[in-house]
Amino acid sequence: MKSAFLKRFAVIAAGALSQVLCAGLTACSGINDSWEVKGGGFLKYSINGEDEIQQELDRDDVEIPYIRNRHHYLQIRIPMEHSERKEAIAVMVNYPKLGMNNVVPTYTWLQFEGVPKAYITSDSNYVHIDQKDDTKWTATINLHFEDCRQGKCNANRPPIHFKGRMHYWIAEEDQ
Repeated sequence: MKSAFLKRFAVIAAGALSQVLCAGLTACSGINDSWEVKGGGFLKYSINGEDEIQQELDRDDVEIPYIRNRHHYLQIRIPMEHSERKEAIAVMVNYPKLGMNNVVPTYTWLQFEGVPKAYITSDSNYVHIDQKDDTKWTATINLHFEDCRQGKCNANRPPIHFKGRMHYWIAEEDQ
């Protein structure tokens, strides 16, 4: 009688243990899929104060100086095909440093689907970098663009205000 009870207990215990192990492994299955490991991040932004959107940044959407390249600039790109609202943006900063940074006007633009690229206007454009190290870069972006939404750029219309916050993690293999 005792042996039948012990056998049944052993089978139940083994089943419970295998369920616990499977649950533990499943819970950890995506642990190495995070931005901190694979690289990438997001840009949370609004245009003209409208609803804020969080756009995911792939590993190749951001170029950090001297990480996988020999460049001295920071460049952020969101291709139109990745954008939920069909907007494309490029922002470039030469020799980025902590604090306020000017953007490179010829490489900083905004484009809505079906219209020309809008380049920055005014002198109140900046990228404020508050973290830049071997693992993570964060920045506040404040830009004003020409209004090209009606098929051609018009300097008589108020500029488009782009305001955002970027978080980007450098892939472990690039650190």
